[in-house]
Amino acid sequence: MDIKLAEKTSLLALKLGAQIDSNLALIKTACSEEEFKAYQRATGRVMTELLVGFMNPIYEQHPSLKPKEMGGEYEVDPKIYK
Repeated sequence: MDIKLAEKTSLLALKLGAQIDSNLALIKTACSEEEFKAYQRATGRVMTELLVGFMNPIYEQHPSLKPKEMGGEYEVDPKIYK
């Protein structure tokens, strides 16, 4: 994958991860503890796959795109999360 497409794809994955995490916080306030825990486990599986199967291959091919928050050098513009 060329670096421009890799950057776009990485930013999409970061945005998706943030939205999934934010949604989990909403679920916690609106569901029973049992239901929340089920969603929390499912969210963990989704987030793991997003990182391991989707993002890590990008960062292996293009280490310069690995975000600072993940130990890399790439500065993510916080506006992507809005």
